[in-house]
Parts: sequence; C-alpha cells; structure tokens
Amino acid sequence: SWGGELKRFAFGDDNRPLELGDDIKSISSENTFLEDTDDRPTLRGCLREQAEEIAGKLTRRRLAAFTVQVKVRYGDFTTLTRQISVEEPLQEARKIYRLGCWLLGREKLVHRQLRLIGLGVSRLLEAQARQLSLGLERQI
Repeated sequence: SWGGELKRFAFGDDNRPLELGDDIKSISSENTFLEDTDDRPTLRGCLREQAEEIAGKLTRRRLAAFTVQVKVRYGDFTTLTRQISVEEPLQEARKIYRLGCWLLGREKLVHRQLRLIGLGVSRLLEAQARQLSLGLERQI
C-alpha cells in the first residue's frame, strides 16, 4: 500500500536509484566571521576571494553567469540577499567582485556588523554559447 511505502521511505528504507540532475543552477561562496565585523577592507577582501573562487569554477566548468547575488547575515541572524542581472554573461572575477561591491553599497547592507558575507552567480550559460563581444561593453 502507498501508506506502507511512505512509512518505509520515512524511515530511510528506499532502494530506488538516486537521480541527480547534472545542471548546475548557481555557484556561490560564503564566509562566516569568528566575530561580527563591519570593517570595509575585511569585507572587500572576502568578496574578492569569493569572486576569484567563483570565477575559477565558472572557467573550469566552461560557464558564464547573468546574475550576481550578495548575501549578508547580521548578528541577530537576519539574512538579506540582493541581486543584479546583466545583459552580457560574466565569467571574470573582477566584474563579479565589482558588482558584489556595488550591491553592498547601493543597498546599504553594511549599516551594522555582519556575521556572514556571501557572493554568488546564477542564470548560468555554457561559455562557448556566449555571444561574441567587440570589447565595447560599458565598464561597470
């Protein structure tokens, strides 16, 4: 019976093969601080390292992203995320970092000390499917 089957599933008895989707939906990185901080150089350093890590993963997987997201968590565990989408897909750490910093500033997310800061990208596309650029795109 379906009820008996659900009970077995609830107790971890499930012999069905696990189906994993191969599609990566997003790539992100987070840092949780030992002590809450609002020190700008520390936060920028974290974002820079996260952008480098994300860009490396994008490059290795031959992906590019249309959306950049920042995540902050405060000492009281309030968590906020903000994102921006761009017209040209991104793969470069410098651009991901700059958009992350821009989001933090625009949204005034560092108005009190942070427990966690994170950076991520989504709306991924295979890099070889990217439209060729003439190098005339607007600088961010």
